[in-house]
Amino acid sequence: MGIAVLVTGVIAAVVVMVVMNTSGAETKNAVKPAPTQAGAPTPLPGENPEVKTPVVPPAVNAPAPTPTPTAAVAPPPVLQEGDDCPDSTLAVKGITSQPQYVVGDQPKFTMVVTNIGLVACERDVGAAVLAAYVYGLDNTRLWSNLDCAPSNETLVKTFNPGEQVTTEVTWTGMGSAPGCPLPRQPIGPGTYNLVVQLGNLRSATVPFILAQPAPQAEAPAPAQGAPAPEQAPAPAG
Repeated sequence: MGIAVLVTGVIAAVVVMVVMNTSGAETKNAVKPAPTQAGAPTPLPGENPEVKTPVVPPAVNAPAPTPTPTAAVAPPPVLQEGDDCPDSTLAVKGITSQPQYVVGDQPKFTMVVTNIGLVACERDVGAAVLAAYVYGLDNTRLWSNLDCAPSNETLVKTFNPGEQVTTEVTWTGMGSAPGCPLPRQPIGPGTYNLVVQLGNLRSATVPFILAQPAPQAEAPAPAQGAPAPEQAPAPAG
């Protein structure tokens, strides 16, 4: 009987210890915190995690541009000594004998042709191809020395580099047109331009003035009371 009671007590003690150990393990498991997930990496300065970098497609190899064919430019012909002078080797200009004239004067104009090239060459500078013109400021043609005095004169001149040929013409102050139609009208006061032309080569304009002539002073009237001039006696017979 006593042994049975002892065995029963031991079994009860073992059961109590098992129950206590089980409760303690459950308590530890309940208190143990759940593991936390690793946070997202902190963005670097200047980076915005919300902005996505666009994906750039690979560049397509563009075909090389096709070269545009250009026409070959032929060099100008080499001028030989004694050849005709092209316009590019000559310069023409006009010179007025003075900057201002008076209506009624006959202005004198000088036509100058200069070889500005590097080689001696020839050119006709006769009166048939070298002309002076007078224009108004509105570019109206008023006169040319060839209108009323046309010429077939030729003067082939050999120009050395830098050499000049000068020709002088006189303007009567009257207007004219090709063929010299009459009547010719005098040109009034104003500002005009002189132009010299050799074939298709034209000079720069040279302005000059035609001024109104000064009024003539009237003779003073004789003073009152002065004796009248004596008349010569009429011849006898």
